[in-house]
Amino acid sequence: ESRSAGELVVQMASHSKNWLLEKVIAAIVLGGGAMMYGLLQTREQNWGYYYNFTLGALYGLVGFLVGFFLIGWILKNRKRSRGIVWKRALELFSQLTPTKGQTAVLIFVSLDEGQVAIVADKLIASRLPADYWDGPHAMIVRGMRSGNHCEGIIEAIQEIGDQLATYFPRQSDDSDELPNRPQILDR
Repeated sequence: ESRSAGELVVQMASHSKNWLLEKVIAAIVLGGGAMMYGLLQTREQNWGYYYNFTLGALYGLVGFLVGFFLIGWILKNRKRSRGIVWKRALELFSQLTPTKGQTAVLIFVSLDEGQVAIVADKLIASRLPADYWDGPHAMIVRGMRSGNHCEGIIEAIQEIGDQLATYFPRQSDDSDELPNRPQILDR
């Protein structure tokens, strides 16, 4: 920021979506269906209908565990996680105080999903090619995968700062409009 009119904001969240609730709902639905299937498989007709509730409960338990671990894992696939993190980043970007030059860049890191989203303001997006952001994005993801979150973010900030200095040099009346410290969000 010291060399450009751009404003960089880093925000980090432990997660962007409550995956546990979604996993539990999938597990309950699958467990209930498996329990009903187990009861129907053990139905006997002898002066009325009789069911083996123990076997039905066992089917239900297995269905619940499969739903929680397997279906929950499938629901949290990479493409869906990326979309959810992107949507959350857009929401957070819209909550930032608008800069007078439309030169803000938000770097949003969602740790649970292992995803990053970089959102640039209108003026920056109009001057830099759309595929430029793949480079800084890859730097952060590479840092996250190697366990060096900070180094990846710093490397990306330096790269973005170099580009902003080229396209948006610092003006004499430039002021610091957005927070400089990384913000840790509750969600």
